[in-house]
Amino acid sequence: MTTTTLSSADLSSAVRGFSIESVPQDADRIEDFRDHVPAGTRVYIAWPPKATPEAMVAAARKIREQGMVPVPHIAARRVPSEDFLRAFLTDLIDQAQVTEVLVIGGDPATAEGPYPDTASLLRSGVLGELGIEKVGVAAHPEGHPVMSEELSREVLARNLAAAREGGLSVEAVSQFVLDPQAIDSWHETVYTSVADGAPLQIGIPGLVSGTRLLKIANACGIGESIGLLRKNGLRIAKTAIGNSSTQTLVEGLAPLASRTDDVGFHFYTFGNFEQTAAWACEVAGTPAASPGATA
Repeated sequence: MTTTTLSSADLSSAVRGFSIESVPQDADRIEDFRDHVPAGTRVYIAWPPKATPEAMVAAARKIREQGMVPVPHIAARRVPSEDFLRAFLTDLIDQAQVTEVLVIGGDPATAEGPYPDTASLLRSGVLGELGIEKVGVAAHPEGHPVMSEELSREVLARNLAAAREGGLSVEAVSQFVLDPQAIDSWHETVYTSVADGAPLQIGIPGLVSGTRLLKIANACGIGESIGLLRKNGLRIAKTAIGNSSTQTLVEGLAPLASRTDDVGFHFYTFGNFEQTAAWACEVAGTPAASPGATA
């Protein structure tokens, strides 16, 4: 990766149009999303194991009513039946005008229903039939906890193809990353070979402590990056990640976003939605919408 001197204008341009992760509990706690993000921001809604479909729908409805674009997660292996999937999506569409979802495999080792992976759910045809127009699929540029690098590449290619076969617009959303140089290399050697023009949202960890980020990264299988940090000791790791990591990572990856039209940033908040959103708005130079504004 070539070292590039980045101006504040270039950094703002790279961050502008960011998407951001939330959980259903955020919608319970946050009175008005317009206090935190610009109108029209895509707010992804993760599906934690204890979150009910009703809580997901309620969060999506609030996000939509406050001028944002809700993007719920659909965890394929957690869907118990096609009837459940149809009912869940119908509620999301009817109550929150959802047109876009992120489809992931999900945590269970064994599928609870007919969809063992992302591709099988995409190939069911249910999403397009009900009115979903766009899907995101997961990418793992720095490793996956149970898949080899080659298998991860094959799965990404399969998922992108399955979405297109169903007539859906598709993009990839990466797991959060820690090593800009590795991501730049992965984009050049892996992603461009399978993407066929699909946009990429690069996952960036939000403002969380270094200790917590190390724990989350370890669970997510970001092996090589975590290994390098551990070799240097936790004290040095804390200076490389944590509250300063968001800025450092975005600065390192902004040249890639600037020279590639279809690369943007997706911020994982890990329960720290308000602070992460404030940082992103400040850097992007796009203030949060005021209450009462419309998208």
